[in-house]
Amino acid sequence: MFFWVARMVMFGQKLTGRLPFKEVYLHAMVRDAYGRKMSKSLGNIIDPLDVITGISLPDLMGRLDEYNLDPKELEKAKKGQKEMYPDGIPECGTDAMRFALCAYTLQGRDINLDVLRMQGYRHFCNKLWNATKFAMRNFTSEFVPRSNLKELSGQETPMDLWILSRLSVAADLCDEAFKSYEFPKATTALYNFWLYELCDVYLESLKPIFQGDNEKQKVCAQNVLYACLDAGLRMLSPFMPYVTEELYQRLPHNKEICPESICVASYPKDWNLRNESIENQIDHMMEIVKTIRSKKDEYMNNKAKCLVYVRPNQPYSKEVVGKLDDVIRTLSQSSEIKLLGKNEEAPGGCAIQLVGDKCEVLLSLKGMVDFTKEIQKLRLKKEKSEESVGKLVETTKKDDYETKVPEKVREQNQQKISQLHTEIEKLKITIDTFEQAAKDAS
Repeated sequence: MFFWVARMVMFGQKLTGRLPFKEVYLHAMVRDAYGRKMSKSLGNIIDPLDVITGISLPDLMGRLDEYNLDPKELEKAKKGQKEMYPDGIPECGTDAMRFALCAYTLQGRDINLDVLRMQGYRHFCNKLWNATKFAMRNFTSEFVPRSNLKELSGQETPMDLWILSRLSVAADLCDEAFKSYEFPKATTALYNFWLYELCDVYLESLKPIFQGDNEKQKVCAQNVLYACLDAGLRMLSPFMPYVTEELYQRLPHNKEICPESICVASYPKDWNLRNESIENQIDHMMEIVKTIRSKKDEYMNNKAKCLVYVRPNQPYSKEVVGKLDDVIRTLSQSSEIKLLGKNEEAPGGCAIQLVGDKCEVLLSLKGMVDFTKEIQKLRLKKEKSEESVGKLVETTKKDDYETKVPEKVREQNQQKISQLHTEIEKLKITIDTFEQAAKDAS
């Protein structure tokens, strides 16, 4: 590569009097998924065109016959291909391969290329399509985006402010990553924003709004969603030029200010809509949502809707739940979210789970589970927790514990003991409520 770069520099200087480029980025060696150098005899060579269009195992093996290998090496290579690609190489597309190669590129490290990871990014492309399709279904024919999407209208919900804050973070991370050539930092930021924040959380929270009758809130949500898609596609464009161009053309742009192609659109930066207070609130809300989902998975189908009580142990938690109860209900697929006072007793037949030290989540399971079976499971869980806390307490009583164990570890052990004691108490309460519910049912 050095001689090619030198040749281009000399030709540019001689023929045009200018340098053809000022900086050159060279990536590390690309190896197979096991870290081996690609070679014909191993049969682990990956043709980029085969990744883009896909290829069956028989056709892949047929390529080996063209290499004029020794029969023993040929057999060895075919065996290696069977192990690595039992179903051939799936069609991944150009954008998925390009995104994967950039995600792999850490400075000074060889790239161990796994085709399955590229397939994962193909599924990521599908997510981009689905997110845009969802938006297009909810952008009315009259909708025209605001001229300045970086200004707030004052109608934004906490979820709107949160996703704009996360968009600002993603834009800043990408800008920093390009300046320092840390491409994995940019791909990770974009992947997390699109998949875990926009698709998994924000789009789900929008469904009740688009189905409701509040027109002002709808228009505000449309503008925020458009801003996320427009900026998100622009940030992705250097990595995925084809799918982003296709999706960009489908958005209802304000034609007076938007470029005709994403290729000439400006790169998003300086959004300055970071709101750490809102981010902390949504983080706590998502802890509650994940706890409800986990508890539902434990006792029933996660899609089954049940009544959920939340008992805040701190004023902050009460404020968050009171403000975001509709979003919690939507994301956790619950029938209703009710706040309980600190000393207010919950109805019988509730499963209880702590969310750190901030609040308790109680799922009403009457008529949904067999309480007799669940009591047995809870008793086993309680026994294991008591056993764990017993071992930790025994460890803390050793003569050399204070001198040999670092202070940080001692603090962690005390926190674990405290959490286990609290968990055991909650398990006892849950067992009692289940026993009472089983008696009422009989």
